[in-house]
Amino acid sequence: MRAIEIENLSYFYYTDFLRRKIPALKQVNLSIEEGECFGYLGPNGAGKTTTIKCILGLIRPRVGHIRIFGRSSLDTAARESVGYLPEQPYFYDYLTVAETLEMYGTLTGLHGAALRSAVSQSLERLDMLSRSSSRMRSLSKGLTQRVAMAQAIIASPRLLILDEPFSGLDPIGRQQFRQLLFELRKDGVTILTSSHILSDVEYLCDRASIATKGEIRSIIDLKKRNEVLKGHYELVLRTEGQVPPDLLQLATRTRPQGPTLVLEFESEEQGRAALALALNRHCTIERWEFCHSSLEDMFMSVVQH
Repeated sequence: MRAIEIENLSYFYYTDFLRRKIPALKQVNLSIEEGECFGYLGPNGAGKTTTIKCILGLIRPRVGHIRIFGRSSLDTAARESVGYLPEQPYFYDYLTVAETLEMYGTLTGLHGAALRSAVSQSLERLDMLSRSSSRMRSLSKGLTQRVAMAQAIIASPRLLILDEPFSGLDPIGRQQFRQLLFELRKDGVTILTSSHILSDVEYLCDRASIATKGEIRSIIDLKKRNEVLKGHYELVLRTEGQVPPDLLQLATRTRPQGPTLVLEFESEEQGRAALALALNRHCTIERWEFCHSSLEDMFMSVVQH
């Protein structure tokens, strides 16, 4: 079963005075399988948060349809199985951490012993049990983000939607979040995450889409990253002396990197020919190796294009 199906989704805003339409989403089509971890990527203003708001029913699509586990997203019952971590979570600062989670747990229908157990388990998974009696106003950005994640998973959702989940986290917090998401995936939870930290998306996700200006430009199967994210060969030379012009002509691209010059080659044959020439000309060689392209490289290529 598909966890999310988006068909021809379009959304636009009106300006205040002239009532002109400003498009935020244009004919977005996307499907996410149950149990999949999917990365929704794009620069600022690409329409990521607008898409998430449409899925959650916070705003209504102008055109198109969204289904959650086969049911319309406009059906309240379809959203009962969804957990959500917003980009900028807000909490009542006079409540304690435990009181905050009890409030959100109650809103999901938990009561009594089940509620207390869910609060305790979610705090334990986020390493926040020791902070359960702390006021929300006393928490740092990173600790507040942990509370936001705890409220998102308190009711054991089938679908977890995360908007910039790693915002404000230190390296330890990021590692703990990644481990938590791995555990949730093993439990069969479907995850849709929007993040600017592309290395985490590449590490966690099965697939990722890249959107710009309200349109999805590319969908990447990260399980086949070695085929999709093709690499290149690099020859790195010290630049104390002049680099031979005929060596530069062999390179597909060059870029300075501190006291060195990086020469890139699309094929191994070109790279080995350049290496032989550099050795023959007695150039100082720092390294020669094959480098896989990253999701960031593809992201930049799609967005700049």
